[in-house]
Amino acid sequence: MTGGPGSLQRRLLLGFVGIALVTALATAAATITGFLVLANQHPIGANRYAGRILGWLPSNPSTQQVELALVAIGVVLVACAAGTALSLGQRVLRPVGALADAADRMAAGDLGVRVDPQGDDELADVGRSFNLMADSLERSVRTLQLLEATARRFAADVSHELRTPLAAMTAVTDVLTAHTPGMDAEAARSTALVVTEIGHLDRLVGDLIEMSRFDAGTAVLRAELVDVLSAVHSSLQLRGWSDLVRVDVEPGLTAQLDLRRFDVIVANLVGNAVKYGAPPITVTAREGLVVEVADSGPGIAGDALPHLFERFYKADASRARSDGSGLGLAIALENARLHGGDLQAANRQEGGAVFRLTLP
Repeated sequence: MTGGPGSLQRRLLLGFVGIALVTALATAAATITGFLVLANQHPIGANRYAGRILGWLPSNPSTQQVELALVAIGVVLVACAAGTALSLGQRVLRPVGALADAADRMAAGDLGVRVDPQGDDELADVGRSFNLMADSLERSVRTLQLLEATARRFAADVSHELRTPLAAMTAVTDVLTAHTPGMDAEAARSTALVVTEIGHLDRLVGDLIEMSRFDAGTAVLRAELVDVLSAVHSSLQLRGWSDLVRVDVEPGLTAQLDLRRFDVIVANLVGNAVKYGAPPITVTAREGLVVEVADSGPGIAGDALPHLFERFYKADASRARSDGSGLGLAIALENARLHGGDLQAANRQEGGAVFRLTLP
């Protein structure tokens, strides 16, 4: 266990040493007085048993010999006191250090850490209480992990089961859309609403299936040498955003990318800027590979930044449901990590938000 100048360890250890030194000095004073008496160097007078007790001294010791003997006695007493104090201090502080180390490891995510309480004093009771708390916490975390895994598996199973009826519904909407011009106004509006909602449901199911692949670890990266400028332009043209976005990518810049997954990342970031930002919207890329998507809108609320890439997170809970699935940024982040990179969001000093994609 380590501690600063004001740590419990330092204070207790200094206290032990201080008490021991005071005791040693008092003992040394009493011993010196007795020694002077025995050595016939004290006004009280000589002790007639001095020769027997201190036979190792000369019959008439000089002042220098007496002083050396006193210094030796004092040094031995102080050393013994300091050693005893350090030993007692370490024995008392060792359980405290073990508890502190165990707490640090648990804070770092090691839920299996335990201490070995010895004895029946208060520190041992604290150690046993720590172990009980750790057992309870580990059981709770395992339960939560099991529930989360069950929920994700359920979402994945439902998404796959919806694929077949969705395919049939999409085919029906194609037929309805083709006959919309011959319908009356109310039927045309109803048809448009159904087509829109089925399209939204199809995107949601597709995104859920994609997330289930990441959760199951079955997402595959098929990387190839890609021209970054061409890939960005293709993604924008496919969605009709070419006139809304300014692209600043050096010609000839290439990287090892999964073209489909890179398109998903760019589409989600630019789509987010188009929906919630304001022009000008720019896409820049430089060697590294670092791709930035920036807008000039109101930016991102400070309390929303840490949660922006969470599934189904909405920065504004009162905002009406959009045509997205609420999984776009989470999927973009997973695709970035699958490439071995990362995705971050921030606010620009000049206003607006910026998403920074970093890939090896």
